[in-house]
Amino acid sequence: MNSVPLVSIIVNCYNSDKYLEIALNSAISQTYKNWELIFWDNQSTDDSATIVNSYDDSRIKYFYAPIHTPLGEARNLAIEKAHGSWIAFLDCDDIWHDDKLQSAFEEWNNSKYKNNVALIYSKTVYIDENSEPFKYFEEHYTGEIHDLLLKKGDFVFISSAIFKKEILDKVGKINENLHYAEDYDVLLKVTKDYYTICVNEYHTFYRVHTENLTSRKVYEYDIENFEFLNNYAKENNLSLGLKGSIFLENSKRMTASIYKLISKKDFFNLLKIIFSYPQYLLLSPYYIMYFLFKKFNN
Repeated sequence: MNSVPLVSIIVNCYNSDKYLEIALNSAISQTYKNWELIFWDNQSTDDSATIVNSYDDSRIKYFYAPIHTPLGEARNLAIEKAHGSWIAFLDCDDIWHDDKLQSAFEEWNNSKYKNNVALIYSKTVYIDENSEPFKYFEEHYTGEIHDLLLKKGDFVFISSAIFKKEILDKVGKINENLHYAEDYDVLLKVTKDYYTICVNEYHTFYRVHTENLTSRKVYEYDIENFEFLNNYAKENNLSLGLKGSIFLENSKRMTASIYKLISKKDFFNLLKIIFSYPQYLLLSPYYIMYFLFKKFNN
């Protein structure tokens, strides 16, 4: 008999009214009906509260934060309000396909590793400010993906991820000391000893716009990720091969950072990142060719 567990959809919001209705409609339109939506309003001053409270659906539960907190802490506070055995995150500017949850739990129910699954996710499409797709992120892996996350970088978008709550609690939820690498951290924690299922369908739509953290905070985002990966390698006694993979991943990130910072004419942070991590420049010529090859072959 197939199990139909309750899923708690976590929507953390701070002044996100621009795309909020589209995101909420994509949750409400799910063909999978056994869900609740925990809407954590991190003291928004725009129309976010008006939008969410306009829905007449008892499954939507609105919470107004007593104080404004960083995103990691806000997510943990929202998780504490959840009753589901699975936790899904939906960012306010992203969209789900109608069958996202249904397909996820069909795959889970049919998996021989069902009892050891900690994470279910789907493939992701990049969309622009008008919700038009412009890039399909094809990388997807099922199984023991922890080492692949280190070798290939963070290929699981948080809005595509559905976590087993019991395991999420066990590994300590979201690291509140991180501000840009918290998604990567939680993915590594839940996949370290558990199985992952990827639904081979484009069921998550990640919106790219000027307000994305990766667009606004290039230097801060990449510096924290450099430090996070280096510390993760030390604290987890990784193999020499995985340490090498982290070096390669940081080198690729450095090349991308340089390009972004030059594009933004942020020469102050460009010099800071180069002088702070000169070792990652060694492979920049290779990665410049790599990025150019990908660009002209897409």
